[in-house]
Amino acid sequence: MSYARIPDFSQPAPVRAATTARRQLPVDHRYRNLPDEQQPGTIEPWQAVAPVRPDTAHSRSLRFLDVAGELLAAVAIIGGGMVLTGLATLL
Repeated sequence: MSYARIPDFSQPAPVRAATTARRQLPVDHRYRNLPDEQQPGTIEPWQAVAPVRPDTAHSRSLRFLDVAGELLAAVAIIGGGMVLTGLATLL
């Protein structure tokens, strides 16, 4: 029967030599300088995010339906919980 070797923690841990020789991936020269790409910091933060909400009948109706659906779901969840709680007390 062989036993596992217990490490001596009073000694420093051995350091393995790191290999730095890695294979270079080929890069196509067309992708090095892209003229149409925006560089970081070239535009102001307010230009990147513009909170524009169109105020048309179509956009208002979608917002109304979204709010109405959320309210209907809330009523169904709360009402269903109250009904189930009421049934649990009857049983």
